[in-house]
Amino acid sequence: MVVVLPSIEFEVGPAEAHSLDRLAGWTLTSVNARVWLTEESGGQDVWLLAGDRHVISGAGRVVVESWPQTGALADRPARIRLAPPATSCARQWRWPKFALGAATAMPAG
Repeated sequence: MVVVLPSIEFEVGPAEAHSLDRLAGWTLTSVNARVWLTEESGGQDVWLLAGDRHVISGAGRVVVESWPQTGALADRPARIRLAPPATSCARQWRWPKFALGAATAMPAG
């Protein structure tokens, strides 16, 4: 049997940045585009290409930003996947608290 960990996916549009809190041990994966991220309190800048991942080491704030692309992909949002740390069943983890930009209403019909 394979147990798949839950994950969260969200998109970061061109020229947008999102701040995430309390993600120590979580894995951030760039699904389809180039992204830049940095961790609070001395974290170094990290650039990810599509398919690359980074395990967040600090418990502070993490800023994630879409890294500008050229040509036809310039307006495409970057899709980010967050996966919780791999743990035993005895250890509990919680979904991170973060606020993404306001969602736009989908047109009816």
